[in-house]
Amino acid sequence: MEPTVAPAITVIDFRRRSMVLEWHSTTGTWTACDVPPVLVHGVALIRASQPAICLFARENRLQLQIGQERYPLSRDTPRVTWRRGWATFRLRRHFTICAGNSVLSMNSYWNNQGDEFFTWLTSRVAHGEWRELTARRWSDGLNPAELRAC
Repeated sequence: MEPTVAPAITVIDFRRRSMVLEWHSTTGTWTACDVPPVLVHGVALIRASQPAICLFARENRLQLQIGQERYPLSRDTPRVTWRRGWATFRLRRHFTICAGNSVLSMNSYWNNQGDEFFTWLTSRVAHGEWRELTARRWSDGLNPAELRAC
């Protein structure tokens, strides 16, 4: 059964150390929080030229959202990968979400435009145990500083 996702979820901004956002799950957009909340439920990567990306948890389920497209992350699926493009002399990177043999989403970008987020994300979601533990912890909410330490 698919969890009900609240229309607004508080998350930290991956790049801006002190910024907390309100992620709008229905539109895949965000607004800055005027008053930082006590608890947050995920982390977002905000970029000017490409869709925002958010990894958050609700009802003990981890969700990865790119723009308006949302992908529930179970223990083993979908598969999330990050690689360098050979055709561009490794100057272009590819972030891919796959289920079985189907590509659900592919996001390409030039070097230094989010590398640290994608390596952080793929290194963690590759492990089913991390997905399950994080889904529970983030659903309950964490202090923003505690989530940044994850």
